[in-house]
Amino acid sequence: MAIAVVASAGTPALAYTQIDRNEQTRYAVETMNLTYSGFLARKDDFTRAGCRKDGYENNGFPYPGCRKPSPYNAFNWSDDGCSGREQIGFVSNVYRNLFNKPCQLHDFGYRNFGKGLTLSRTEETRAWIDSRFRTEMYRLCETNYAGNRLQRGACKTNADIVWATVRNTGGNWDTPPETPPAPLDPTPAPQPVPAPSPTHPTFTVMNTSEAPPDGVWFRRSPHTADTDRVTGHGVYRGERVQLTCYAWGDAVGAYGNRLWYAVTNVTRPTVASAPNSGYLSAHYVDDGAAANQTVTGVPAC
Repeated sequence: MAIAVVASAGTPALAYTQIDRNEQTRYAVETMNLTYSGFLARKDDFTRAGCRKDGYENNGFPYPGCRKPSPYNAFNWSDDGCSGREQIGFVSNVYRNLFNKPCQLHDFGYRNFGKGLTLSRTEETRAWIDSRFRTEMYRLCETNYAGNRLQRGACKTNADIVWATVRNTGGNWDTPPETPPAPLDPTPAPQPVPAPSPTHPTFTVMNTSEAPPDGVWFRRSPHTADTDRVTGHGVYRGERVQLTCYAWGDAVGAYGNRLWYAVTNVTRPTVASAPNSGYLSAHYVDDGAAANQTVTGVPAC
């Protein structure tokens, strides 16, 4: 599944930190685990945001014109469908066209984990991507031929041929990039959270179950990707936090709330003998204030 390449001139030398790259990897894994229909819905959302550029390989830099926030603006959403027709000549055009949607999911995997963003360019990752590809081809066979066992079986046989061809050829997984991959900025040091004062206000948290399961991690700075992902280091539904100070950072929620608070979880003050404190978007604080409106009496960090 080849991709034409155009060198990315004029892009910044340092685009992301290792924290950003970790979040890109998490999001790409989540994307690859979507059903083919769920993947296409996500791809359409990014395409409408100007993030798909056919014939352009960014190698880890932000895509020019992509309106998604960092670090989600570096993914390659291009595809060439079920290409490699000369390699899978045993499979009819009917099935190559039928498998177009799973092929797009497969292209995303190769172009972001493999050549391009190179999130995890290992054979173990390639085998997982190819396995997801076959699973979604099977899913499509089950859906399209639910009432015809013979056609369903023939469809899965062709899916196996496509999968085996991909496994044996490897696509462009090992092809060196034409332009150097983007280097990473050094990971910034965590911003210290000032100690709370007994006079600082305390509020119950909210919106913690918007994306199941319930719970929101604390951040080390007012940026969504900057989290240690330690289980319990954050807040769950019904817990209370004490506000220490406020800062401005990444927008969160439907109203684009850029206000963050340095907080301490007073319901569970410690996690694994460490302070349960950090930065929390105001989107999760039930303070009765409008988005981007600070609580009176809380100082800037």
